Amino acid sequence: MTDNRPLKGKVALVAGASSGIGASIARTLAQAGASVALVARRGDQLAAVEQDVAGHEVPAVTLVADLAADGAPKDTVAAAERALGPIDIMVNNAALARTGPIHDTHPRHWRQAFHLNLDVPFLLARAVLPGMRERGHGWIVNISSEGSLLQADWSAPYSITKRALNALTGQIDLENRHLGVRAIAVLPGWVRTDLAQDPETLGVEVRDLLDPADIADVVLWAVTLPPAVSVGPLIPVRPVSRNAQTLVNWEQYLRTLRHYDASGGHMVDVPGIPE
Repeated sequence: MTDNRPLKGKVALVAGASSGIGASIARTLAQAGASVALVARRGDQLAAVEQDVAGHEVPAVTLVADLAADGAPKDTVAAAERALGPIDIMVNNAALARTGPIHDTHPRHWRQAFHLNLDVPFLLARAVLPGMRERGHGWIVNISSEGSLLQADWSAPYSITKRALNALTGQIDLENRHLGVRAIAVLPGWVRTDLAQDPETLGVEVRDLLDPADIADVVLWAVTLPPAVSVGPLIPVRPVSRNAQTLVNWEQYLRTLRHYDASGGHMVDVPGIPE
C-alpha cells in the first residue's frame, strides 16, 4: 500500500454509496486514504462496496438508512462520527430522478423530489457544518446534474430541485469558505450507470458516455486542492462527444415517448440565453 495518500487521516461520509457515482466516489476517496462511511438504503449493495473500500486498508462503516426519514440525516452523521470521527468530507449523492410534465406531476411526487434532492442535503450539511467551522476545514460535495443548467421539457421536478441544490451549494460556500470550509456541486452530464438511459436505444456509443470513475476523479481533485485555491462552486463535467451531450440526449429520449408532443417541445440554457 502506497504512502502517497493525500486523504490519509480524513473522514468522508458518502450518501448514496451503494452503486454508480456514489460507490465510485467512496472507492476513490478510500484509495486516497480517507476513512469512509457508506450510507444508502440497500444494505446488500453497500456490503459489496464496503469490501472494495476495505481493500484499501482504511477504516470504513456501513450505515443502512433511508435519509428521507424524519431525523435520519442527523442520526446518520452522528453514527458515522461515533464510528470514524468528525466528518471532513460530506458527499451527498442520494437523489430521486423523477421527471415528467408539470401538469401530470403528482404533488406527492413533487414533495418527495424536493425532500430527497434538497431538504436532505440541507440537513446533512447542517449536521456537519458546525464541527467543520470549528475545526477550520471541511468539504461539502453535492452531486447535482448538468440538467440543472437547462430548461428542458418534462425534466421537472428533477432539474428544478437540482437547480435549487446548486443555489444551496453556492450559499454554503459563500458563508463558510473564509473559515476553510468549502462547498462544490459537481454537475455530471450523461454517465454510464444502471439508472441512466440506455445509450444504444438512442444511437449513442456506450464508450462516448462518462464513467462514474470520471466523476469520482473530479471530486478527488477538488478536495485535494491546496487550501488557498477556490474552485466552483459549480463544476460541470461533460462527455466530449456531441452525441452524448445532455441537450441532444434528452431531446432524443423525449421523442421516443409515445405521449410526448414534439411539436411544442423546446429547450433552452438557463443562464442568460433566451429562447
